Amino acid sequence: MLAKQGRKNMLIRRREKLATIHIAKKELGISDKDYRALLREAAGVRSAADLKNDTQYFALMRAFRAAGYKPHQPRRERQKYQQGYHCTEAQLYYIRGLWMLASRSKTERSLRAMVRRIARVDDLRFLNKVKASKLILALRDIAEKAGFDPDGPYRKRNTDGRV
Repeated sequence: MLAKQGRKNMLIRRREKLATIHIAKKELGISDKDYRALLREAAGVRSAADLKNDTQYFALMRAFRAAGYKPHQPRRERQKYQQGYHCTEAQLYYIRGLWMLASRSKTERSLRAMVRRIARVDDLRFLNKVKASKLILALRDIAEKAGFDPDGPYRKRNTDGRV
């Protein structure tokens, strides 16, 4: 059973490596003749499918980099970098303030339940900036439905909409 799983993981890694090689070839825009020459010089093989070990793969990738290829970060890493990992202290302060203003049950337990329902994380500590913004928008809606103005001084609105 474990041998099968190991073989499956090897095949997945091999496919990923071959995909990376073909992406590099496409992004460099090199001809098939130049690609074959690069394979022969860097790894000593005629085809990317003939690569036998990581040494050959890494030698080929070094040759691609020398030719001008710049590998991309994995998608998850890009998102983490672009979105920031943790929400700001100001966002946490605003979330807690809106929660205390608008919720019927002002307990930490009910706040965590809402965070779990809206942002799909177990605690405020695990919020990133995007999920915190989503939670803030939901809390603002709750505050408005409860009759509070989330942008102004925290007073109840009149029934006609005036503060």
